[in-house]
Amino acid sequence: MHRRIAIALCIALMLAIVLARCAERCAFALPPPQGFSQVGAARALKGAPGIYEWHFVADRGPSPFDRIGLHRIASGPAAPAHPGVVMLYLPGTNMNGEVAIDDPRYSMPLYLAAHGVDVWAMDYRTHFVPPDTPAEKLAVMTGWTNRVFESDIEAAAVFISAKTHNEKLFIAGFSRGASFAYLFAATHPHQVAGLVILDGFIPRRPAAAMPAGRVADDIGGRHLTYDKRLALMEAVIRDPGGPAPLPKYKTAAENLEHVVHDADGLFGGHGGLANPQGGFSDASVLARVLIGYDRWWPAVQDFDNPFDASVLARLKASKIPVFAFTSTNISAGWPAMVTESAAATGSAEATVKRLDGWGHLDVICGTHAESEVYAPILAWLRRHQK
Repeated sequence: MHRRIAIALCIALMLAIVLARCAERCAFALPPPQGFSQVGAARALKGAPGIYEWHFVADRGPSPFDRIGLHRIASGPAAPAHPGVVMLYLPGTNMNGEVAIDDPRYSMPLYLAAHGVDVWAMDYRTHFVPPDTPAEKLAVMTGWTNRVFESDIEAAAVFISAKTHNEKLFIAGFSRGASFAYLFAATHPHQVAGLVILDGFIPRRPAAAMPAGRVADDIGGRHLTYDKRLALMEAVIRDPGGPAPLPKYKTAAENLEHVVHDADGLFGGHGGLANPQGGFSDASVLARVLIGYDRWWPAVQDFDNPFDASVLARLKASKIPVFAFTSTNISAGWPAMVTESAAATGSAEATVKRLDGWGHLDVICGTHAESEVYAPILAWLRRHQK
């Protein structure tokens, strides 16, 4: 009798251990809950009659900064139940999904939405870090790697697919957002109908250790500073022909034109960031785009590179069609990097459009973007619509 009880207890104990381990594995394997909630009612966009914006937010971690958002831009006022073409747009560094300028001529999401595309634009976690946050309060950003942002994009894509009843989405990315688009395509090829790449590429730099004490990068930089940058944008928006913050310039607009034209570092000067002096962008439009940037960005993303051999191999096997655009003013080698990356999906349908004389921002909000970028994208999406 005692022996039977002992055997039964042993079996129960072993079963409990097995179940606990199974629960551990299952809990680890399950995707994080999506948890998106709508914020407020749909907003009418006056500059684009008939187009509305819906806003959704989801918590992604314990910190109040660990949140992401989505902006749905589509025909309204009722959101389309079964849209034909659905695009998720991934902005660049320090950017977010808010409609920056209420004019379809200078906004790809508005232009596409006005022509029947259901566009969703992403707010990264950085959008939920207030600009006045002290540097010592930004430690959580050390864990915001490229992989973490990719998991946020996955959550967004699952939510969008559920809301739109579209299993596959077109993924568009600008600048660093293009890298995120390629990463998502490599890890979730079954969810991607096609890639629209706006002046970005797959990073080839080796991963490196982040310097001690480095946490977050400030959009203001060391020279302009955040407050001076903000004051310049406000001056241009208030009155482009008004006084310039720097006396050596005649107007606020001229001041900003020189700032974006002469931006060095990544953009190399000579109209690399934008080329308003060449007629490829307008200072008033640029100011409205730039003033909406988020202040802080996780420095860790400049040192980690998720594109290892296995990720690149999966991307190569995906055969996802790509339509890429490249500016030329950042550096002589920039178009080649965009072109090389466009071929990385292994698709026979990899098209690259070179935009000579254009700066980086001119691709998404320039004076010729409507005819040379937005319209070709719309035609490409329609051709690849299933």
